Amino acid sequence: MYPDLFKEVDKSKLLCDACELGKHTRSSYPSIGLRSCEPFMLVHSDVWGPCYVTSLSGFKGFVIFIDCNTRMTWIYMLKGKNEVLRCFQNFCNLVTNQFNVKVRIIHTDNGKEYVNNDFAKYISNHGMIHQTTCPGTPPQNGVAERKNRHLLEVARSLMFQMNVPKYLWSEAVMTAAYLINRMPSRILGMKAPIELLLGQREFKVPLRVFGCVCFVKDHRPSVGKLDPQAVKCVFVGYSFTQRGYKCWDPIGKRLFVSMDVTFREFEPYYTKQCDLDAFLEEFSSVIESDCREGRMDMCNMRM
Repeated sequence: MYPDLFKEVDKSKLLCDACELGKHTRSSYPSIGLRSCEPFMLVHSDVWGPCYVTSLSGFKGFVIFIDCNTRMTWIYMLKGKNEVLRCFQNFCNLVTNQFNVKVRIIHTDNGKEYVNNDFAKYISNHGMIHQTTCPGTPPQNGVAERKNRHLLEVARSLMFQMNVPKYLWSEAVMTAAYLINRMPSRILGMKAPIELLLGQREFKVPLRVFGCVCFVKDHRPSVGKLDPQAVKCVFVGYSFTQRGYKCWDPIGKRLFVSMDVTFREFEPYYTKQCDLDAFLEEFSSVIESDCREGRMDMCNMRM
């Protein structure tokens, strides 16, 4: 009311408990774009799920591990959150055997899948440091949270474009991770994560349109000379252990991994929307709830 009276007052001395109790707000968390100086010095992790739709292979969620230096992402599907420790152990073994280094620091939130006796014992036995966020402060795990958001956005787009049914969500998420690891990123100087980690941006097989019609050579001994020589399938991604395409036969309930595939990339297998609305709302609700819980600053940060 009388600003001139307080113009010369040191505002740091204007302390009021009532104002702190009545007007306290959350701090902002601007992106500072820092990266660790070498691969696997710091790994970010987060869990998504459970999803109300069980996937093709019985999964209900997934956990991701992100190298802070290269932003390379590893994704492991989960049937329950009790599998997170096993997935982390497998990831550490992979890093040790394939790159001859060890994970030094892991950064997570305060979820019970990370903060428990078994996880702490494994961390201690291997000389790692476990950094966690402060209670109720998800933006402090911003790298993993933004990566989750990016994965879900790409997976949604892949599914919606070709009317893919919701039980194939895990295949869409794994395909999204495969593509994101090979896409240029601004924070990496327009280089791809796999390019920084391995020195080249490799594609084991040419990229195809997720959800399109494809025909897979039927190699079964029971197939006669006058029988159909191929199976009509839907393309659902890329194999991480084989040089081939993953194709799902909805009629025979079989999953193929093969290089003997022909594609009709502009023809969706599912010509009608397969009740995707509720599933897409599930994905969207994750992002909305993040923002309501104080992650709005995080949602606006760059990848």
